[in-house]
Amino acid sequence: MQKAIFMDYYGTVAHELGPIAQKVVKRIYETGTAASMEAILGVWWKIFRERLSLANGEKFRSQHDVAMECFCHITEHFQSTEDPRELLAQMEEHWRTTDIYPDVPGFLEEVRLPVYFVTNCDDDYVLANIQKHRLHPAGIITSEQAKFSKPRKEIFLYALEKTGLSHEEVIHIGDSISGDVKCPTSVGIQAIWLNREHREVPEGVSSASGLQEILPMLSQR
Repeated sequence: MQKAIFMDYYGTVAHELGPIAQKVVKRIYETGTAASMEAILGVWWKIFRERLSLANGEKFRSQHDVAMECFCHITEHFQSTEDPRELLAQMEEHWRTTDIYPDVPGFLEEVRLPVYFVTNCDDDYVLANIQKHRLHPAGIITSEQAKFSKPRKEIFLYALEKTGLSHEEVIHIGDSISGDVKCPTSVGIQAIWLNREHREVPEGVSSASGLQEILPMLSQR
Protein backbone atom coordinates (compact mmCIF):
# COMPACT_ATOMS: atom_id res chain seq x y z
CA MET A 1 0.00 0.00 0.00
CA GLN A 2 1.24 3.47 -0.88
CA LYS A 3 1.96 5.54 2.20
CA ALA A 4 3.84 8.49 0.67
CA ILE A 5 4.89 10.25 -2.50
CA PHE A 6 8.43 11.18 -3.43
CA MET A 7 8.45 14.06 -5.90
CA ASP A 8 11.19 15.68 -7.93
CA TYR A 9 11.37 19.47 -7.65
CA TYR A 10 12.97 21.38 -10.55
CA GLY A 11 11.23 20.45 -13.80
CA THR A 12 8.37 18.83 -11.88
CA VAL A 13 7.23 21.32 -9.24
CA ALA A 14 9.21 24.40 -10.30
CA HIS A 15 10.39 25.50 -13.73
CA GLU A 16 13.82 24.24 -14.73
CA LEU A 17 14.26 27.23 -17.04
CA GLY A 18 12.64 30.60 -16.44
CA PRO A 19 13.14 34.25 -17.44
CA ILE A 20 16.24 34.68 -15.25
CA ALA A 21 17.89 31.52 -16.58
CA GLN A 22 17.11 32.64 -20.14
CA LYS A 23 18.80 35.97 -19.41
CA VAL A 24 21.93 34.14 -18.27
CA VAL A 25 22.06 32.19 -21.53
CA LYS A 26 21.40 35.36 -23.53
CA ARG A 27 24.31 37.15 -21.83
CA ILE A 28 26.69 34.38 -22.86
CA TYR A 29 25.27 34.35 -26.41
CA GLU A 30 25.59 38.12 -26.88
CA THR A 31 29.18 38.28 -25.61
CA GLY A 32 30.62 35.14 -27.19
CA THR A 33 30.84 32.99 -30.29
CA ALA A 34 27.89 30.61 -29.81
CA ALA A 35 25.81 30.09 -32.95
CA SER A 36 22.60 30.04 -30.92
CA MET A 37 21.24 30.04 -27.39
CA GLU A 38 20.23 26.42 -27.93
CA ALA A 39 23.89 25.55 -28.54
CA ILE A 40 24.81 27.05 -25.17
CA LEU A 41 22.08 25.07 -23.40
CA GLY A 42 23.23 21.90 -25.13
CA VAL A 43 26.81 22.30 -23.91
CA TRP A 44 25.64 23.39 -20.44
CA TRP A 45 23.50 20.32 -19.84
CA LYS A 46 26.15 17.98 -21.21
CA ILE A 47 28.95 19.20 -18.95
CA PHE A 48 26.68 19.83 -15.95
CA ARG A 49 25.40 16.24 -15.99
CA GLU A 50 28.87 14.85 -16.60
CA ARG A 51 30.40 16.74 -13.69
CA LEU A 52 27.47 16.13 -11.39
CA SER A 53 27.81 12.39 -12.06
CA LEU A 54 31.40 12.54 -10.79
CA ALA A 55 30.53 14.50 -7.64
CA ASN A 56 29.12 11.73 -5.48
CA GLY A 57 29.99 10.01 -2.22
CA GLU A 58 33.43 10.93 -0.93
CA LYS A 59 33.89 13.13 -3.99
CA PHE A 60 30.59 14.96 -3.47
CA ARG A 61 30.49 18.61 -4.48
CA SER A 62 27.61 21.03 -4.07
CA GLN A 63 25.51 22.27 -6.95
CA HIS A 64 27.03 25.70 -6.33
CA ASP A 65 30.56 24.38 -6.90
CA VAL A 66 29.62 22.25 -9.92
CA ALA A 67 27.73 25.14 -11.52
CA MET A 68 30.65 27.51 -10.94
CA GLU A 69 32.97 25.10 -12.72
CA CYS A 70 30.47 24.75 -15.58
CA PHE A 71 30.13 28.52 -16.06
CA CYS A 72 33.91 28.79 -16.22
CA HIS A 73 33.93 26.10 -18.90
CA ILE A 74 31.03 27.62 -20.85
CA THR A 75 32.46 31.14 -20.98
CA GLU A 76 35.84 29.79 -22.10
CA HIS A 77 34.29 27.40 -24.64
CA PHE A 78 32.22 30.14 -26.29
CA GLN A 79 34.83 32.86 -25.68
CA SER A 80 32.34 34.95 -23.71
CA THR A 81 33.55 38.01 -21.84
CA GLU A 82 31.02 37.46 -19.04
CA ASP A 83 32.24 36.91 -15.49
CA PRO A 84 31.31 33.33 -14.44
CA ARG A 85 30.77 34.52 -10.86
CA GLU A 86 28.13 37.02 -11.97
CA LEU A 87 26.41 34.40 -14.11
CA LEU A 88 26.31 31.98 -11.19
CA ALA A 89 24.87 34.64 -8.87
CA GLN A 90 22.08 35.26 -11.38
CA MET A 91 21.45 31.54 -11.79
CA GLU A 92 21.24 31.14 -8.03
CA GLU A 93 18.53 33.79 -8.04
CA HIS A 94 16.66 31.67 -10.59
CA TRP A 95 16.87 28.54 -8.43
CA ARG A 96 15.59 30.47 -5.42
CA THR A 97 12.75 32.35 -7.13
CA THR A 98 11.62 30.45 -10.25
CA ASP A 99 7.87 29.97 -10.68
CA ILE A 100 6.08 26.73 -9.91
CA TYR A 101 3.77 25.04 -12.40
CA PRO A 102 0.08 26.04 -12.18
CA ASP A 103 -1.09 22.50 -11.35
CA VAL A 104 1.16 22.13 -8.31
CA PRO A 105 -0.95 23.88 -5.59
CA GLY A 106 -4.09 21.99 -6.56
CA PHE A 107 -2.29 18.65 -6.61
CA LEU A 108 -0.69 19.20 -3.20
CA GLU A 109 -4.04 20.27 -1.78
CA GLU A 110 -5.96 17.29 -3.16
CA VAL A 111 -3.45 14.51 -2.59
CA ARG A 112 -4.00 12.76 0.73
CA LEU A 113 -0.59 11.14 0.99
CA PRO A 114 2.41 12.95 2.49
CA VAL A 115 4.70 14.39 -0.20
CA TYR A 116 8.48 14.47 0.12
CA PHE A 117 10.53 16.45 -2.38
CA VAL A 118 13.60 14.51 -3.58
CA THR A 119 15.83 16.79 -5.63
CA ASN A 120 19.30 17.34 -7.03
CA CYS A 121 19.91 20.68 -5.38
CA ASP A 122 21.60 22.49 -2.53
CA ASP A 123 19.37 22.97 0.51
CA ASP A 124 19.57 26.75 0.33
CA TYR A 125 18.13 27.03 -3.18
CA VAL A 126 15.20 24.66 -2.86
CA LEU A 127 14.22 25.83 0.63
CA ALA A 128 14.10 29.43 -0.57
CA ASN A 129 11.85 28.46 -3.47
CA ILE A 130 9.56 26.34 -1.31
CA GLN A 131 9.18 29.20 1.17
CA LYS A 132 8.54 31.70 -1.63
CA HIS A 133 5.61 29.66 -2.88
CA ARG A 134 4.39 28.69 0.61
CA LEU A 135 4.53 24.98 -0.07
CA HIS A 136 4.35 22.58 2.86
CA PRO A 137 5.86 19.19 1.99
CA ALA A 138 6.19 16.46 4.59
CA GLY A 139 9.94 16.64 4.08
CA ILE A 140 12.77 17.61 1.75
CA ILE A 141 15.62 15.34 0.65
CA THR A 142 18.40 16.94 -1.37
CA SER A 143 21.56 15.72 -3.03
CA GLU A 144 23.44 17.92 -0.56
CA GLN A 145 22.03 15.87 2.32
CA ALA A 146 22.45 12.47 0.65
CA LYS A 147 25.87 13.30 -0.89
CA PHE A 148 24.60 11.60 -4.03
CA SER A 149 22.69 13.00 -7.01
CA LYS A 150 20.16 11.36 -9.28
CA PRO A 151 20.52 9.14 -11.29
CA ARG A 152 22.57 7.49 -8.52
CA LYS A 153 20.27 5.18 -6.58
CA GLU A 154 21.86 6.17 -3.26
CA ILE A 155 19.77 9.34 -3.06
CA PHE A 156 16.61 7.21 -3.02
CA LEU A 157 18.07 4.76 -0.53
CA TYR A 158 18.85 7.77 1.67
CA ALA A 159 15.30 9.10 1.20
CA LEU A 160 13.80 5.76 2.24
CA GLU A 161 16.03 5.62 5.30
CA LYS A 162 15.29 9.22 6.29
CA THR A 163 11.52 8.80 5.95
CA GLY A 164 11.39 5.32 7.49
CA LEU A 165 9.49 4.00 4.48
CA SER A 166 10.02 0.84 2.44
CA HIS A 167 10.23 0.88 -1.35
CA GLU A 168 6.79 -0.78 -1.63
CA GLU A 169 5.20 2.11 0.28
CA VAL A 170 6.39 4.90 -2.01
CA ILE A 171 5.62 6.17 -5.49
CA HIS A 172 7.92 8.69 -7.17
CA ILE A 173 6.91 11.42 -9.63
CA GLY A 174 9.38 13.31 -11.80
CA ASP A 175 10.21 14.66 -15.25
CA SER A 176 13.45 12.80 -16.00
CA ILE A 177 13.49 9.28 -17.42
CA SER A 178 16.99 8.59 -16.09
CA GLY A 179 16.72 10.34 -12.72
CA ASP A 180 13.04 9.96 -11.90
CA VAL A 181 12.05 6.66 -13.54
CA LYS A 182 15.05 4.36 -14.04
CA CYS A 183 16.76 5.50 -10.84
CA PRO A 184 13.91 4.91 -8.33
CA THR A 185 12.76 1.72 -10.06
CA SER A 186 16.28 0.35 -9.63
CA VAL A 187 15.59 0.20 -5.87
CA GLY A 188 12.03 -1.07 -6.24
CA ILE A 189 10.14 2.23 -6.08
CA GLN A 190 7.21 2.59 -8.47
CA ALA A 191 7.65 5.67 -10.68
CA ILE A 192 5.43 7.91 -12.81
CA TRP A 193 7.05 10.00 -15.54
CA LEU A 194 5.65 13.54 -15.62
CA ASN A 195 5.72 14.14 -19.36
CA ARG A 196 4.67 17.77 -19.60
CA GLU A 197 6.17 18.16 -23.09
CA HIS A 198 4.22 15.21 -24.54
CA ARG A 199 7.30 13.32 -25.67
CA GLU A 200 7.18 9.72 -26.84
CA VAL A 201 6.66 7.42 -23.88
CA PRO A 202 9.12 4.52 -23.63
CA GLU A 203 7.62 1.06 -23.44
CA GLY A 204 6.74 -0.02 -19.92
CA VAL A 205 6.84 3.51 -18.44
CA SER A 206 3.81 4.91 -16.59
CA SER A 207 3.33 8.54 -17.56
CA ALA A 208 1.07 11.57 -17.20
CA SER A 209 1.11 14.95 -18.93
CA GLY A 210 0.07 16.82 -15.79
CA LEU A 211 -0.22 16.33 -12.05
CA GLN A 212 -4.02 16.16 -12.05
CA GLU A 213 -3.80 13.06 -14.24
CA ILE A 214 -1.77 11.35 -11.53
CA LEU A 215 -4.35 11.64 -8.75
CA PRO A 216 -6.50 8.70 -10.00
CA MET A 217 -3.31 6.61 -10.33
CA LEU A 218 -2.58 6.82 -6.61
CA SER A 219 -3.76 4.34 -4.00
CA GLN A 220 -5.03 6.76 -1.36
CA ARG A 221 -6.93 5.90 1.80
